[in-house]
Amino acid sequence: MLNLVKNLGSLRFKNRYNISKQILWAVMLLCIAPLLSIILPVFFENSTSKFLVFSVEENFYTSVWTTFGIAAALFTGALAIIDYNIRKEVTITLFGIALFISAILDGYYLLILNENKEINDLSNSLYFIWWINRIFYSVTLLIGTIVYLKVKAKNLRTPEQKTKIIYRTTVFCVLAGIICVFGIANTDYILQWKEMLNQLISIDLFSLLPLAFLVIWAVFYLPKFMQRFHNIFSKFLILSIAPLFLAELFMGLSTSIFDPCYNAAHYLRFVSYLVPLTGIILNYVETVRNEQRIIAKLDIEVREKQMLTANLIERERLLANAEKISKLGSWELNIKTNSYKWSDELYKIYGFEGNTFHPTHAIAEQVIVSEYRKKLSKELTNAVQNKTNFAAEYQIAQPNGTKRYVLNQGYFTSKESKLVGTVQDITELKEATLKLRRNETLLREGEAVSNNGSWEWHSNEEYVFWSDEMFNIHGYLPHSTIVSVGSYINLVHIEDRGKLRRVFAGARRNKASFKASYRIVRPSGEVRFVSTTAKFKEDEIGIGYSYLGNTQDVTQLKEAQRKLEEKINELNISNKDLEQFAYVASHDLQEPLRKIRAFGDRLKTKFSDQINEEGQDYIERMQNAAERMQILIDDLLAFSKVTREVKEFQQIDLHQLINNVLHGLDYAIESTNARINLSVNDKVDGIPSQLAQVFQNVISNSLKFVKPNTQPVIDISSQILSGNVIPVSDISRNLNYCVIKITDNGIGFDEGYAGKIFDLFQRLHSRTAYKGTGIGLAICKKIVENHSGFIFAKSKEGEGASFFIVLPLKHSATQ
Repeated sequence: MLNLVKNLGSLRFKNRYNISKQILWAVMLLCIAPLLSIILPVFFENSTSKFLVFSVEENFYTSVWTTFGIAAALFTGALAIIDYNIRKEVTITLFGIALFISAILDGYYLLILNENKEINDLSNSLYFIWWINRIFYSVTLLIGTIVYLKVKAKNLRTPEQKTKIIYRTTVFCVLAGIICVFGIANTDYILQWKEMLNQLISIDLFSLLPLAFLVIWAVFYLPKFMQRFHNIFSKFLILSIAPLFLAELFMGLSTSIFDPCYNAAHYLRFVSYLVPLTGIILNYVETVRNEQRIIAKLDIEVREKQMLTANLIERERLLANAEKISKLGSWELNIKTNSYKWSDELYKIYGFEGNTFHPTHAIAEQVIVSEYRKKLSKELTNAVQNKTNFAAEYQIAQPNGTKRYVLNQGYFTSKESKLVGTVQDITELKEATLKLRRNETLLREGEAVSNNGSWEWHSNEEYVFWSDEMFNIHGYLPHSTIVSVGSYINLVHIEDRGKLRRVFAGARRNKASFKASYRIVRPSGEVRFVSTTAKFKEDEIGIGYSYLGNTQDVTQLKEAQRKLEEKINELNISNKDLEQFAYVASHDLQEPLRKIRAFGDRLKTKFSDQINEEGQDYIERMQNAAERMQILIDDLLAFSKVTREVKEFQQIDLHQLINNVLHGLDYAIESTNARINLSVNDKVDGIPSQLAQVFQNVISNSLKFVKPNTQPVIDISSQILSGNVIPVSDISRNLNYCVIKITDNGIGFDEGYAGKIFDLFQRLHSRTAYKGTGIGLAICKKIVENHSGFIFAKSKEGEGASFFIVLPLKHSATQ
């Protein structure tokens, strides 16, 4: 028994029949349970005559298990019949009918079991009825399985064929059951023959027959049955073999009725009925689940069909919208019936409001402008006769008199004898084509006027496409020669060929655009300068790339550039001469001024008592004029020095630089009682002496142009800003700048003069009101420009002024 349990639980068995381990273990535990009925009497007395705390008859356990077995068998038979009526499945019905008849025989067995007879009188009868029942069950299982395996699948397709098989099975089982009842009725007679046979043969053949039939059924036919009728019930039928064999084993080990082995045999017979019942129930559950899955699948299919229908409706809507957007209408003409069908958009193209009428041949011909009718009729006739396609452009006249161009194209289908086509409104396309032709003409003329030629070359093509002007630039008549990438290099001046090859090869290698200036040699030998700009373009379908280029004849431009460079050189020489002259002149003027001022001082000191008051006034005016001239010369020298001076840039701490400037202006600050607020902590690259002069000039102006009876207040601050937020034109947007702001509360000025105050010799006040030459701010502007910076001012008259000095943080030699 243990070996049988082991085989039932083996992995090979599970893999072959795909039975879960949980079910195997459950059946094994049910089969092992009878061992308790054998083991308990060894340790407990009267354990077989006790049930809980109650005393029971000897036949109690046998009656209980037999009753349970009858119930399980009847229930299995009933479920098998119900299953057949619902699903028309014949595999379960055979075993259900067999179990149903077995339940009837077990009922007869139960009646005899409970008769008021002595145990000795019942012993032989009960064993014989057990044997008859087992013979019936094993024979019906074996013969029924053989018959079902012999029946071909084609004979089990229709409900009528299945009903016929079930009817024959029922008749066979009923007849077998009647024979068994007849045998039970003649128990005494058959037992006499059995004793006579036992005397002749030492082996009990009667007891071995049920076991032999079960072995033949389980080994030779049940696996084939399961392979053909593969379901959950078949798996459980396999499992029922174990309790069947064990029941026969325990009955063979029984020494007397109602002993533990006898009761165990009845219990295992109940288990052998219970396992198929469980299989039917689980099979039905699986069927319900499959039906639910089918229903779910059908529901999905219904939804998919609904979505497909919605998709078709959406496509129809999209098609209608596409026809509307593209102004494309469709039509068909049945040649046999001469009947037309128009789409909604075709009605609109022809100028009709909606499809309120059925189109006819007369209407279709009427909308065509008369001079085009013959042309279209010829195209359609040829398409019908030759069973081919057609296409025609013509004009239509809408009911309101508007004329439109349309393109009618389609084909003839001989199978349906129909002309099917589309009509597209191409009026805008026609107008665009005419406009394109005009643009091409203008482009061609524009290229000729500007000496610009266009060209295109694709990596998958050998030759280069040239516009007409490209031929003219290179000295050829349009389209008089074919040019490839390799042959073009022969048109280039021999000294420039290497350079052009390198530029073009590098551009192809890096897949980049390129520019090149070189010389070409015309067939006449004339050398021309050209400039080529080409744009790299990746092929949209990814099979290569192309270059789209423009070549300009710059010979005249080169000549003009050469002359301009000569003029610039001459101008630079002239400017240097003028600067030298100004510098020398300024120094030469110093000596006469010094003498004028010196002799004026001597006249005042030595001859003041000899000169009258009017003379004294003349001398004073002469000295003031000489002083102003001296200041003017000094400022001119300073301006000239800024222009000529070249010094290296270095990093400057603006806070320290401005502090030094303020120390130099101590006297002016104290004399005006000015308050200076300095909040500058940034560093820039620059020339310290020049930037110091800028801050000195601007702060000096703030100390000079003060309002009467008002303490001067000067605020000096700085911040780092990006060029894209500073409101100055020509500034580098991607650089960072230091913006120094100097604000005062002085007299201010009209902002209309904000640009002029930085020009040379510009003054907003008279010399008598405020001293100065009008050169100081011009020097500031020149210095700031030398630093690649900017300076500007904002002010309101009477409300003070703000000067903004914008300096790049880092100096670049290219700035």
